[in-house]
Amino acid sequence: MEPFTSPATRERLRAVWQESPWLADFVLAALIGVLGAISRPTLSFATPEQIAYSIVVCGCSIALIFRRLCPRLALAVVGVLLVVHLVAVQELTVFAGAVCLVGAYTTQTQLLPPWRWGYVAAIYIGAGVAVVTLPTPTPDADWMIRLVIAAAAAALITVAVLAGIVRRARKARYEDALERAAVLEARQAVERRLAAVEERARIAREMHDVLGHSLNTIAVQAEGARYVIRTDPDRTDQVLADIGRLSRTAVDDVRDLISVLAADDDTTEAPIRPTPTLRDVGALISDLRYTRATIRLHVDGDLSTVPDQVGLAGYRIIQESLTNVLKHADGAAASVRIRVRDRAVELTIVNTSTGELHSTRDDDPHHGIIGMRERARALGGTLTAGPGPDTGGWRVAAHLPWRRA
Repeated sequence: MEPFTSPATRERLRAVWQESPWLADFVLAALIGVLGAISRPTLSFATPEQIAYSIVVCGCSIALIFRRLCPRLALAVVGVLLVVHLVAVQELTVFAGAVCLVGAYTTQTQLLPPWRWGYVAAIYIGAGVAVVTLPTPTPDADWMIRLVIAAAAAALITVAVLAGIVRRARKARYEDALERAAVLEARQAVERRLAAVEERARIAREMHDVLGHSLNTIAVQAEGARYVIRTDPDRTDQVLADIGRLSRTAVDDVRDLISVLAADDDTTEAPIRPTPTLRDVGALISDLRYTRATIRLHVDGDLSTVPDQVGLAGYRIIQESLTNVLKHADGAAASVRIRVRDRAVELTIVNTSTGELHSTRDDDPHHGIIGMRERARALGGTLTAGPGPDTGGWRVAAHLPWRRA
């Protein structure tokens, strides 16, 4: 049989004790009852004194069972019964002293101010009255005996009060630790949720930027191939070759994104493809040479000085802007201007009007404007998009700064 002193047994008993506080109160009440039974006077119904003492012992034991559920009522009942004990028995007993100490401890662990200190004051006053009315066997030493008993009673009550304060403080620290742990867990859950939302938004933005441009370019070139298939076979062959190349590129991009999502740990290596930068804008515009859009590129500055992160953001902004031109202003002339400044790059994408109303709106979340703004904001830059006052078409302007190492 496993001894009660083993750590495992103590942990199990502590767990039972914490989960069933009423069990502790029941055990305490039983011990108080046993102490009252073995103290003087004995439990009996032979004399009025013994009857009163028996009622006090039973009443105090029952009241202490409810010291957690109804602390004020339980302590009030105990106080009344101790007064009855003082009047009927007319002597200090071990039982009365033990109940008084349990009451003092309970005031600090179960009551709130001002009840806590009011009950403590009543306990001190009751103990003082009991000492004053105590009969002494030696009248000559009456004051000295009373003084020693009063000091001992006050010391014991103070110890019980301090024990209750310590217990209350430990319980408060434990509850505070549980609360902080719960708050930390909730904060971590929110952070994980926000990280997941941010990651999904990033993936959605990448899917939109990567696939949106390729698929729209394929659609526009396929439409153009229908009109030139009989009149210009050479051009049709080149258009179909571009469609095939863009389709394969789109498939490879999707496969790379899926590979990144499937890489659930650091040991899984996802395929790494070169990320596009502003130096690849010329190739991007070249892919659109067989569409009805006429696109001109103007570069001012050295693109090799632009950091890759800024170059990727600028490339995606230009890519999304040209995709919107093909979708909503097919046949319009467009101009892309890239200005490389000191620690910043400025992009301007402008297209002329086709005579049709633009369906792209600044507050429309389905055309990538929000995604472009987020890319610029992530770098500490700005992006504006709206109707161009000079061309009657649409104008996108972005300022993308960076910091020197």
